[in-house]
Amino acid sequence: MPKFNLDEYETVEDRLVKFWAQHPEGRIESDLIAYGDNQFIVKSMIYFDAASEKPTATGLAEEMVGASPVNKTSALENCETSAIGRALANCGYAAKGKRPSREEMEKVQRGAPAPALTKEEVDTLDAL
Repeated sequence: MPKFNLDEYETVEDRLVKFWAQHPEGRIESDLIAYGDNQFIVKSMIYFDAASEKPTATGLAEEMVGASPVNKTSALENCETSAIGRALANCGYAAKGKRPSREEMEKVQRGAPAPALTKEEVDTLDAL
């Protein structure tokens, strides 16, 4: 298992606090773009101005139902949080220099499996 220090990664909550402090007129949107019996893929979009048509940044995340204790009941919510965290990192809200959020790295630390996407799922993501 890779060695890393969780203290080097920010939480999504920390990123959100910074975003809303700097962009109180912004907005965050999330879309469920793919799902299956035990998998969710969410795309989140960050807008610095609520009136903008084009997002400042986007982020994607995937979660598997049951891949962790929290994902037994809340995989979709966990997926949305991860997607928001990645989108915030993509527009500069990763002050510690690490793109993954602390929550994502905690999954790595737990050894959560990284399932392979099907060809159909890859095609869906490529179309975005």
